Amino acid sequence: MWRILDSLGSIILISLFWLLSLGLVVTAGAGTVVAYEVCRRYVLGKDGGVRAIASKALRQSWRQATVVGLLAVPVAAVGILSLSYLPTRGLAEVWVPLIVVGLFLLLLVFWCLPLVARFTNPTWRQVLNGLTLGLTTPSLTFLLGIVVVLGGVAIWNFMPAVFVAPGLILLWWCYLLERFFVARGYVQMEPKEAEA
Repeated sequence: MWRILDSLGSIILISLFWLLSLGLVVTAGAGTVVAYEVCRRYVLGKDGGVRAIASKALRQSWRQATVVGLLAVPVAAVGILSLSYLPTRGLAEVWVPLIVVGLFLLLLVFWCLPLVARFTNPTWRQVLNGLTLGLTTPSLTFLLGIVVVLGGVAIWNFMPAVFVAPGLILLWWCYLLERFFVARGYVQMEPKEAEA
Protein backbone atom coordinates (compact mmCIF):
# COMPACT_ATOMS: atom_id res chain seq x y z
CA MET A 1 0.00 0.00 0.00
CA TRP A 2 2.78 2.45 0.93
CA ARG A 3 4.75 1.51 -2.16
CA ILE A 4 1.73 2.25 -4.36
CA LEU A 5 1.18 5.60 -2.66
CA ASP A 6 4.89 6.42 -3.02
CA SER A 7 4.79 5.54 -6.72
CA LEU A 8 1.65 7.62 -7.24
CA GLY A 9 3.25 10.55 -5.43
CA SER A 10 6.36 10.28 -7.62
CA ILE A 11 4.24 10.18 -10.78
CA ILE A 12 2.28 13.25 -9.67
CA LEU A 13 5.50 15.16 -8.90
CA ILE A 14 7.00 14.22 -12.28
CA SER A 15 3.77 15.27 -14.03
CA LEU A 16 3.54 18.62 -12.27
CA PHE A 17 7.21 19.45 -12.75
CA TRP A 18 7.16 18.44 -16.40
CA LEU A 19 3.96 20.35 -17.19
CA LEU A 20 5.27 23.44 -15.42
CA SER A 21 8.50 23.35 -17.42
CA LEU A 22 6.56 22.82 -20.69
CA GLY A 23 4.28 25.72 -19.87
CA LEU A 24 7.19 28.14 -19.50
CA VAL A 25 8.39 27.24 -23.06
CA VAL A 26 12.02 28.32 -22.53
CA THR A 27 12.47 25.68 -19.84
CA ALA A 28 10.65 22.95 -21.80
CA GLY A 29 13.82 21.21 -22.99
CA ALA A 30 15.64 21.31 -19.67
CA GLY A 31 12.49 20.30 -17.78
CA THR A 32 11.92 17.33 -20.07
CA VAL A 33 15.52 16.18 -19.66
CA VAL A 34 15.25 16.41 -15.86
CA ALA A 35 11.88 14.61 -15.85
CA TYR A 36 13.28 11.91 -18.13
CA GLU A 37 16.34 11.43 -15.92
CA VAL A 38 14.18 11.14 -12.79
CA CYS A 39 12.02 8.58 -14.61
CA ARG A 40 15.11 6.70 -15.80
CA ARG A 41 16.46 6.41 -12.26
CA TYR A 42 13.03 5.26 -11.11
CA VAL A 43 12.79 2.65 -13.91
CA LEU A 44 16.29 1.34 -13.20
CA GLY A 45 15.58 1.19 -9.48
CA LYS A 46 18.49 3.42 -8.53
CA ASP A 47 18.37 5.14 -5.20
CA GLY A 48 18.94 8.82 -4.88
CA GLY A 49 17.00 11.89 -3.99
CA VAL A 50 14.91 13.51 -6.67
CA ARG A 51 16.59 16.84 -5.99
CA ALA A 52 20.09 15.38 -6.43
CA ILE A 53 19.14 13.58 -9.65
CA ALA A 54 17.41 16.67 -11.04
CA SER A 55 20.28 19.04 -10.23
CA LYS A 56 22.85 16.68 -11.74
CA ALA A 57 20.81 16.28 -14.94
CA LEU A 58 20.29 20.02 -15.15
CA ARG A 59 24.00 20.77 -14.67
CA GLN A 60 25.06 18.25 -17.30
CA SER A 61 22.71 19.11 -20.14
CA TRP A 62 20.72 22.29 -19.64
CA ARG A 63 22.34 24.10 -22.59
CA GLN A 64 21.74 21.32 -25.07
CA ALA A 65 18.27 20.64 -23.73
CA THR A 66 17.31 24.30 -24.01
CA VAL A 67 18.51 24.48 -27.62
CA VAL A 68 16.62 21.30 -28.57
CA GLY A 69 13.56 22.48 -26.65
CA LEU A 70 13.62 25.82 -28.45
CA LEU A 71 13.64 23.97 -31.80
CA ALA A 72 10.13 22.87 -30.91
CA VAL A 73 8.90 26.49 -30.74
CA PRO A 74 8.84 27.18 -34.51
CA VAL A 75 7.34 23.74 -35.10
CA ALA A 76 4.59 24.46 -32.58
CA ALA A 77 4.08 27.91 -34.16
CA VAL A 78 3.46 26.24 -37.53
CA GLY A 79 0.95 23.96 -35.79
CA ILE A 80 -0.87 26.91 -34.22
CA LEU A 81 -0.89 28.71 -37.58
CA SER A 82 -2.31 25.60 -39.27
CA LEU A 83 -4.94 25.31 -36.54
CA SER A 84 -5.95 28.94 -37.08
CA TYR A 85 -6.95 28.08 -40.66
CA LEU A 86 -9.39 25.43 -39.43
CA PRO A 87 -12.52 27.66 -39.48
CA THR A 88 -11.89 28.97 -43.01
CA ARG A 89 -10.32 25.99 -44.78
CA GLY A 90 -11.93 23.07 -43.00
CA LEU A 91 -10.49 20.00 -41.38
CA ALA A 92 -9.58 18.28 -44.65
CA GLU A 93 -6.99 20.91 -45.61
CA VAL A 94 -5.55 21.39 -42.12
CA TRP A 95 -5.34 17.72 -41.09
CA VAL A 96 -2.07 16.82 -42.85
CA PRO A 97 -0.02 19.83 -41.60
CA LEU A 98 -1.26 19.16 -38.06
CA ILE A 99 -0.17 15.51 -38.25
CA VAL A 100 3.28 16.50 -39.57
CA VAL A 101 3.69 19.12 -36.83
CA GLY A 102 2.54 16.61 -34.21
CA LEU A 103 5.05 14.06 -35.50
CA PHE A 104 7.96 16.50 -35.31
CA LEU A 105 6.97 17.62 -31.81
CA LEU A 106 6.74 13.98 -30.78
CA LEU A 107 10.20 13.29 -32.21
CA LEU A 108 11.77 16.35 -30.57
CA VAL A 109 10.23 15.85 -27.13
CA PHE A 110 10.22 12.06 -26.83
CA TRP A 111 13.23 11.01 -28.92
CA CYS A 112 15.72 13.91 -29.08
CA LEU A 113 15.46 15.16 -25.49
CA PRO A 114 15.86 11.69 -23.91
CA LEU A 115 19.01 11.28 -26.02
CA VAL A 116 20.29 14.56 -24.58
CA ALA A 117 19.64 13.18 -21.09
CA ARG A 118 21.19 9.79 -21.82
CA PHE A 119 24.17 10.39 -24.12
CA THR A 120 26.97 12.93 -24.57
CA ASN A 121 27.12 14.20 -28.16
CA PRO A 122 27.11 17.59 -29.89
CA THR A 123 23.65 19.16 -30.12
CA TRP A 124 23.26 18.70 -33.87
CA ARG A 125 24.16 15.03 -33.46
CA GLN A 126 21.56 14.57 -30.69
CA VAL A 127 18.85 16.04 -32.93
CA LEU A 128 19.96 14.01 -35.94
CA ASN A 129 20.11 10.79 -33.90
CA GLY A 130 16.71 11.46 -32.32
CA LEU A 131 15.03 12.14 -35.64
CA THR A 132 16.72 9.13 -37.23
CA LEU A 133 15.77 6.75 -34.41
CA GLY A 134 12.21 8.06 -34.30
CA LEU A 135 11.68 7.76 -38.05
CA THR A 136 13.43 4.39 -38.44
CA THR A 137 11.41 2.78 -35.65
CA PRO A 138 7.90 3.72 -36.77
CA SER A 139 6.27 1.09 -34.58
CA LEU A 140 7.55 2.70 -31.37
CA THR A 141 6.83 6.23 -32.63
CA PHE A 142 3.32 5.26 -33.75
CA LEU A 143 2.66 3.53 -30.41
CA LEU A 144 3.90 6.64 -28.59
CA GLY A 145 1.62 8.82 -30.72
CA ILE A 146 -1.39 6.67 -29.81
CA VAL A 147 -0.53 6.82 -26.10
CA VAL A 148 -0.07 10.62 -26.20
CA VAL A 149 -3.42 11.06 -27.98
CA LEU A 150 -5.14 8.76 -25.46
CA GLY A 151 -3.50 10.70 -22.62
CA GLY A 152 -4.76 13.96 -24.16
CA VAL A 153 -8.27 12.54 -24.48
CA ALA A 154 -8.16 11.36 -20.87
CA ILE A 155 -7.08 14.81 -19.69
CA TRP A 156 -9.71 16.51 -21.88
CA ASN A 157 -12.51 14.36 -20.51
CA PHE A 158 -11.33 14.08 -16.89
CA MET A 159 -9.25 17.09 -15.87
CA PRO A 160 -7.68 15.55 -12.71
CA ALA A 161 -5.89 13.11 -15.06
CA VAL A 162 -3.49 15.99 -15.76
CA PHE A 163 -1.80 15.13 -12.45
CA VAL A 164 -1.09 11.53 -13.46
CA ALA A 165 -1.23 11.02 -17.25
CA PRO A 166 1.92 12.97 -18.29
CA GLY A 167 4.05 11.27 -15.62
CA LEU A 168 2.71 7.83 -16.53
CA ILE A 169 3.39 8.45 -20.22
CA LEU A 170 6.92 9.63 -19.53
CA LEU A 171 7.62 6.75 -17.14
CA TRP A 172 6.29 4.21 -19.66
CA TRP A 173 8.28 5.80 -22.48
CA CYS A 174 11.44 5.83 -20.37
CA TYR A 175 10.99 2.13 -19.66
CA LEU A 176 10.59 1.37 -23.40
CA LEU A 177 13.57 3.52 -24.37
CA GLU A 178 15.87 1.94 -21.80
CA ARG A 179 14.95 -1.52 -23.11
CA PHE A 180 15.40 -0.24 -26.68
CA PHE A 181 18.88 1.18 -25.94
CA VAL A 182 19.97 -2.08 -24.30
CA ALA A 183 18.51 -4.23 -27.11
CA ARG A 184 20.27 -2.15 -29.78
CA GLY A 185 23.56 -2.23 -27.87
CA TYR A 186 23.74 1.53 -27.31
CA VAL A 187 24.14 1.02 -23.56
CA GLN A 188 25.14 -1.91 -21.37
CA MET A 189 22.61 -3.49 -19.08
CA GLU A 190 22.89 -2.26 -15.52
CA PRO A 191 24.19 -4.92 -13.06
CA LYS A 192 20.97 -4.74 -11.04
CA GLU A 193 18.93 -5.37 -14.21
CA ALA A 194 21.08 -8.34 -15.21
CA GLU A 195 20.23 -10.15 -11.96
CA ALA A 196 16.46 -9.68 -12.31
